[in-house]
Amino acid sequence: MASLTLTNAYIPQADYFFSFNSPSWSLCCEQLFYFCFPFLVPLAQNYKRLLGVWGVSVVLLLTGMYFTPEEVIKGYWYVNPVTRLPDFLVGMLLFRCYEGLKNRKITSLQGSVMEIVSVGLFLLFYLYAAEVPKVYRYSCYYWVPVAMVLLAFSLRKGILSRILSNRFLVTGGEISYSFYLIHLFVLLSYAEWQKASGFSIAWYISVPILFGFIVALSLLSYRYFEKPMNKRVKQWLNKENTKHFSTSEKIT
Repeated sequence: MASLTLTNAYIPQADYFFSFNSPSWSLCCEQLFYFCFPFLVPLAQNYKRLLGVWGVSVVLLLTGMYFTPEEVIKGYWYVNPVTRLPDFLVGMLLFRCYEGLKNRKITSLQGSVMEIVSVGLFLLFYLYAAEVPKVYRYSCYYWVPVAMVLLAFSLRKGILSRILSNRFLVTGGEISYSFYLIHLFVLLSYAEWQKASGFSIAWYISVPILFGFIVALSLLSYRYFEKPMNKRVKQWLNKENTKHFSTSEKIT
């Protein structure tokens, strides 16, 4: 039931937050963020206030992390939607930065430098990650490099973003979340089948087959579930907004 209602990540026990299909913990986080978003929009309109709230949350986050035993890190700081909420605030701050930069004149050279530097920064953080305690690595450690990558590439001014604009790569990005949610379930099912049947397939045969199968499932999920549901939600929201404005006009 916890997995069905996307509440499994709130329970700090691996039998719950990694139950059924373990990547679904991220859906629990997204569900909370979407519920909170309408209440956070007024906050986002004031950049300084948003930054202040995020700053307070960071202090509380780091204090809590410092006193958390290592054996319960994942349950409290890696998968828990409440303690992941500052990540969402980072995204809101990042959007405000994007809004301030998108209309500025940025040359191709400047855009390319920004993209290359951001990728280099991310690699530097990644290579140094083993030296960082897990409690931080699982949560706030990657905020800066990931934010830099997202901001640099969202402007689409450099050579790397042009390369990534290839149609096939864009499709790969669109299905990436489906791939993430599906891949572990397929791999574990295959491992269980191997164990039960006693039949073994060489890795150089099984890996390409499994990869192709997961990609195919991801494409089907994106095409026949994600896109239609996104369209329906947008239509519903537009309809509700139209009703709201119509009612407001009648009252006035």
